[in-house]
Amino acid sequence: MQIFEISPGLFIWSAITFLVLVGMLYKFAFNPLMRLQKKRQDEIHGAIHEAESLRDEAQELLANYKRQLAAARQEAEGILDRARKLGEASRAEVLEEARLQAEATLAKARRQIERDTALALETIRGEVADLTVAATERVARTSLSGEDQLKLIQQAINEIDLSKVSEN
Repeated sequence: MQIFEISPGLFIWSAITFLVLVGMLYKFAFNPLMRLQKKRQDEIHGAIHEAESLRDEAQELLANYKRQLAAARQEAEGILDRARKLGEASRAEVLEEARLQAEATLAKARRQIERDTALALETIRGEVADLTVAATERVARTSLSGEDQLKLIQQAINEIDLSKVSEN
């Protein structure tokens, strides 16, 4: 028995069967598979296109978000700067007001001291004049004329060192 024997009838029928089978496979299996492959390929291309458009949209949204974030930061810095300047202005205003009040209080105290000093000097002068008149009358035991009294008072006042009195 031969394992490989070529029979022309069997070969023709096998070739015809093979061609019919290939034709049927092409018509019933290959074309639907090709259509499925084409459909799947179109779906993949559509998904890629959609993914690219979504990526572009996401990049645009990200860029927009970054712009908004930068604008918000800039606005926050502006608000902080304005608040800082307003605080400094308020502080300067309060300090200036306190300085003016202190100066006014000091000036008022100086005026009061000057009035009190002037009043005290007038009182001292009056008392010195009275004491001078009384002492002079006692010493002289005579009554002096008004003109003599004024001379004596003026002389006594001139002899008193008022600078020592005002220093105390």
